Order: sequence, then C-alpha cells, then structure tokens
Amino acid sequence: MAAINFPVIGSPKPSPSPADGSVPVRLEIRQLQKNAKQWNLYLLGLEAFKNLDETKDLSYYGIAGIHGRPYRPWGGVKGSNIGGWQGYCTHTSILFGPWHRPYLALFEQVLYGIIQDIAAKFPAATKAQYQAAAATFRMPYWDWAAAPADGDYFPNAVGASPTATVITPTSNGQQVQVANPLYSYKFHPLNPVAGDFVPLQGTPYHRWPSTLRYPTSARSVSATSDEQEVFQAMASQFAGLQQNVNLILNDPNYTAFDAFSNHELRDDGLNTSASLEDVHNSVHVAVGGNGGHMSMLDYSSFDPVFWLHHTNVDRLFAIWQAINPNSYTMNERSGDGTFVIKANSIETATTPLAPFADASGTKYWTSLGARKTETFNYVYPETQRWNFATASEYRDSVLDTVQQLYGDLTAQFINSRAGGAVNLMAAPAPAADITAANQESSTANAANKPAADVSSAKSPEKDGGVHPLQKILAKVKDVTHHNPKPDTETARGLDLDSEIGKRKPSLPLCLLALSATKLERDTTNLSTADATLSTPQTASYTQYIVNVQTPKHILGQSYRIHVFLGEFLPATRTWNTQDALVGTIAVFGKSTAPDDASETGCGKCKTDAERGCIVTGTVALTAQLLAEVRKGNCPSMDKANVIPYLTRALHWRVSLADGTEFPREEVPGLMVELVSTEVRVPAAGGRPVFSGVYELHPEVTAGRPAGYGLAAAGDGPA
Repeated sequence: MAAINFPVIGSPKPSPSPADGSVPVRLEIRQLQKNAKQWNLYLLGLEAFKNLDETKDLSYYGIAGIHGRPYRPWGGVKGSNIGGWQGYCTHTSILFGPWHRPYLALFEQVLYGIIQDIAAKFPAATKAQYQAAAATFRMPYWDWAAAPADGDYFPNAVGASPTATVITPTSNGQQVQVANPLYSYKFHPLNPVAGDFVPLQGTPYHRWPSTLRYPTSARSVSATSDEQEVFQAMASQFAGLQQNVNLILNDPNYTAFDAFSNHELRDDGLNTSASLEDVHNSVHVAVGGNGGHMSMLDYSSFDPVFWLHHTNVDRLFAIWQAINPNSYTMNERSGDGTFVIKANSIETATTPLAPFADASGTKYWTSLGARKTETFNYVYPETQRWNFATASEYRDSVLDTVQQLYGDLTAQFINSRAGGAVNLMAAPAPAADITAANQESSTANAANKPAADVSSAKSPEKDGGVHPLQKILAKVKDVTHHNPKPDTETARGLDLDSEIGKRKPSLPLCLLALSATKLERDTTNLSTADATLSTPQTASYTQYIVNVQTPKHILGQSYRIHVFLGEFLPATRTWNTQDALVGTIAVFGKSTAPDDASETGCGKCKTDAERGCIVTGTVALTAQLLAEVRKGNCPSMDKANVIPYLTRALHWRVSLADGTEFPREEVPGLMVELVSTEVRVPAAGGRPVFSGVYELHPEVTAGRPAGYGLAAAGDGPA
C-alpha cells in the first residue's frame, strides 16, 4: 500500500449528498458512545488500523510517524531542508493549526476506509445497519475544556480499562472482550526499521513495547502506565484549561490569527501570552506525565489519545474561524522549520503543508486550501453553518455555545450578583489595615524566618550576565542523572508558606503581602454577615492571569513551569496532580549541543537556541481564587485583597521532562509575571465582554527567582 502522491481528501460525503449541503459531524467522544453501532465500528476500526504492517506509509505507525519519530520521508516526499528539523510537523509556527487539519483528515480517511470494510463483513441481518452507521462516521474529539457530565475529566473509554467490549462480525451478535484500542499502542515490532526510536535524556522510548501515560518510572524498561494520574491531572488543571480556552476565543487581542495560533513571543506579549498552541501543550503534558509518550512531541502521535486531543484542537481552531471569519491571514517567519520548510523562511497562506497532497495528487495542501473543514467533508457540532440563514446568526450561535461550554467562571460571577452565599466582590480593605499588615509582615518575616530562608534570586550580573549553553546543559545533566534529590529550595522544604523573606529589601514596603498571621486573623473574624454582604453594583469582574515567557531550547530538553496557589507538596511526582496546582506551561525544547547523545540534529533549533527563541504561556488563576475566597483564605475578589494574597500564596517551580526539579533561577530568560484584565459580566443569558486591556502587577513576583524584572535585567528579554 504505497502512499506516494496519496491524495488527502478526507472521508467522502454520504451518497446522495444532502440538499442543504450538510456534511457529517465529528462528535465528542462521549456523544459518539451513544451511537452504539458507530462506537462499535470505531473501536473495531481503530484496532484493525493499529494492526497494519508498520513498514507501510498508510499504517497507523506510518501516519503517526509523520509527526516526529521516525525521522524519514513519508509518501515519497523528500525534504528540501535537510539541515533543519527531521520531521514535518509545524510547532512554534503560524502553520500549527492549518498543518494539523489535513494530517487529521488523512488519519480519518484511512480509518474510514477500514470501517467500511468491517461493516460489510457483518451478517446479513445487521449488515445494512452497520453500513449506514459507517457511511456517516467521523472520528471523535475529546473536549478537555468542557465540564463532563459524568464528572470524569479524562474519558473512561480511553483510560479506565485496558479492555473494551465490542460486537464483531463473527461473534453472532454477542459482546466479546478485546484489547481497548484507545488505551495504548503496542508496537509490532518496536523499531521496525533500525534507529526509528532512540532514548531521550535517559528515557527508554526505544525499548518500551507500548505507549505509556505517567510511566511508573521514566527510566525503567519495565515501567507501566499509571492511568489514575491522568484522571487526577486533568481534574487539577481543568479550570485553568477552560479559562484559557475562553480567553483566546473571547479576548479581542486574539482576533488576529498569529496571536491566537502559536506561542512564540510577540511584541504585545503582555496582552497575548496565551495561544491555541500553549493550551495544546499543557494537555499533552497533563496526559503524558513525566516521561510518557504524550509528553514528548517526537513520540506523542503513537498514543491513541493524541488523535482525540488534536481533533479537539482542530475544533477550537474551527470555532475561532467561525467567530473571526475575516481574520485568517498569515505572514510570519518560520519558527522551528520542518523537513521541507527552510529555517527563517516566511510562512504564508500558500506555504505547502507537506507531506499532504491535495486532491490532484500533484500539489500540497496550503493553509488557504485547508481553510474550511467542509473541504474535507466534516464539521463540528458548533460549526454547522447550513442551519443558519445569516452569517451573524451563525456567529452569535457559536459565541453562545462558547459561553455555555467554557463560561463557567462568568456564570459564577453572574450567580454572585444574584445574591450568592459568598462575598466575591467585597469593598477593599481600609488603607490603614493594609499598612499595618505590611508592617506586621515585614516584622514577622525578619523575626521568624530562618536565615536559610532569607535569600534573594541569583544576581543576573553574576558570571558576566552570561549563561553559556554548555553550562546550562551540564546543570541539567547533573540534576537529572547525578543528583536525584537536588539542592533546590523545594527539596529543602522552603517557600511553602511564603517567599516574602526572600524579597530584595529595596522593594517598597507597600508591595509586601499581608502576613500569614494577619490573613488568618482577618479570615477567622469574618462573620456570616460579612461573608454575605450584597455585591456592589458593578457589572464586571477581574480576571487574574500568570504570564510566562522563557527560551524554548535553553535547557536542551522539554521542561515545564508549574504554577501553584497556596501550600503545595514538595514531591515532584505530585506536581501534575495535586490540588494546589493551578496549571502547567509545557515547553518542548530540544538538545542542540553537539556532544549530547540526545542532540536533535535540528539546524533550525540550533539557530533558535542561538537567537534565543522565546515562547509564552498563561495560567489563569481566577477560578482557583474564587475557591480560595469560598474557603476563607482570601477575603474577597477585590484587587486590594487579591494582590496581597497572591504576593504571599502564588508559587512556581520548574521540572524537567522526567519530573526532576530544576532550579528556576538557573533558567536564563524565564520570567513569571501577574497581569489582570477586566471582564464585563452580562445580564443573565448574555455573553462576557473582555476589555482587552491588561494591567501588570510587578509586586507579586518581583524579587523572587524568575520573577518580574529578573529576565529584563540581563538574563533574557524584558
């Protein structure tokens, strides 16, 4: 089964085509389960797909391998960028969304054909029913940003059991138990071509016989998946993911496609640190865990959940297009380059999306050609344009659905205006109280903190303000391989109550947070009447967001920035799953050092490392802050209370791909800052209106390792 010049046309329309121009709908996985015959065919088809000969381009292994490993031409498409990254997938690029659209269409097209063959094999009594179900089949998506009705933030069908129940063409209508095709991919064989897989930073991808999620050990060949941790991680990070999705679909700063699409730092980074690529990265790591296949882009596409995840990313892309129909423009310099796109070339709407041939079989798809999902004969539940008489009605419907699915935060504020049980927007604390609290904080920290706790961030001027890549990589290697319990502040048990004692004494006293003692006393004295004061007559709330910017390749491997609120557990294995976690920003860096066994060989990555390619991400705090108000840990959602609370309670840490902690002060250019923006709360049934104006609160992170201002002082960009 050769794939040379294989046209990617998607799955065909039903015949005859509906008069209204409708095409089949890709459904959320839990909705697809309600269609028993389509669900049955999906499981049977996916398992048959996975069992195809791995040496064939149109096998599951062959198509998954387009995304990263193995680095070799697919479908006869030879690269013109041999010195660049060995792979076709576009990341840190404006082509991130458009490239994945024909990629998913290719996967669906092959799966669809397999399902037709299976449906035709059922006995005569049920064959017609299965064939009718097969005709409109489209692969499902997993909406990880919408609250699931069953309360499980990771689909049970994917991770609850390694087995599944199906009816096969030969089981006489009886259910039989089979391997769950969504649970993992078993290589058959592993490394069908020598050198397909290699170890990365000591993780034995070349020896693991199947894909893993949260491997019990990132170093052991005998590691197994700990699926329960996926459920916990998605539950811990759900609120932040939902807020980020709501942000990029509603905030006016993201109506430009380059701002929405990818995570490379832009000139207006304060206002556009979020992106579709950033939230996509976070889900990869939340599902894969430390060392899991989903956490490494080179190997992620072999995990069956990759296709559910990326189909949802494509769906969010399609929803954004429906909301911003005239904003699909692109003209940006290539980020990482690919096998066929040269480094630093200008990417436009006509840049070839190789290796995907269009219907002609002689040309590649482009972003312009792949603009509409209908071109590949599918839509999503929200994007059925034919159901609306006008474009404005269609757009309004999409926006209403966004609010319904992802507007939980706004709904909480609407409910509070109607007379909720907790005072979310109380009047600010009197100035005298704040001054007294600041003085008490300063005195308490000076008197009570151990000397070891009172330390400031490493001076950026040390060593001439330069951190050579070799020095950084040596530190990474030491932390990863020779120091299983690194001498980091977390390992020493510091910073679990407060980091105020670490602040530079030059900071104004008014920027110090309320002390833990003062906050505890204020919280204890809140009476029931205080907690149920009527909400002020304001029609807005404040959204609080952590912005992060950091060099992509500076550590020579993937790494994560974890953001916590309140006391957090120091055990790094819990950092993806514990309740204190608000969100994780994933950075998919690569090794560019010539003497590193894991060196990518990526010419563009090396160029990016030299020029200091900066990526950004966000963690939305507001939903977690609401929970803190309800628990009495923060007096109200008013800025006069929230900013001091965050100054005391906001924490962040860095971990490497295998979960080892890395000192955050030794990540040159990493900067963490807090911003806020106002959102107008609508009347019941309306939609939120984001102001698009952001206020920086430097006092929350300044003076702490990788806090505001340190990168600007010499370690990296401001």
